[in-house]
Amino acid sequence: MGKISIGAALVAIFLIIIGLVLIFNLNANYIWSVILIVLGVGFEVGAFGKHVGRFIPGGILTTIGVLLLFCTIKGFSHMAYLWPVFVMAPAIGMIQTYFANHSKGILIASTILFGISVALFGISLYQWTFVRIVFGILVIAFGVLIFATAKKK
Repeated sequence: MGKISIGAALVAIFLIIIGLVLIFNLNANYIWSVILIVLGVGFEVGAFGKHVGRFIPGGILTTIGVLLLFCTIKGFSHMAYLWPVFVMAPAIGMIQTYFANHSKGILIASTILFGISVALFGISLYQWTFVRIVFGILVIAFGVLIFATAKKK
């Protein structure tokens, strides 16, 4: 059997998944996010070798697919707190690319995106009382640490 193109393989996988949904009467609400995960993992597998650039779309699709599958199962009300994952998804793909080719520019870009998403997570979770208390304790501990390690004049 000869080589199959990536487009033909993706169409074949899509048709197989749709056929399984129809045969087994599966809940289609879960399938669309699983399709994103399958496509993302396909990019990830295709990235090994010469095509390390496929880690970025693979990381994005896999991360967003997992997020949407979680929200489909647990409820989309969680998206009020999990929306920073959309900013984090490209960072995850870039980090994978960095580990494959050790490009300093990709590391810097992924670190910036990851830092932005962590800050956005902090902002979105700050409305929880527990998070505010833990953050306050950490800020106080950091202030005490600065006092304890500062040299006296």
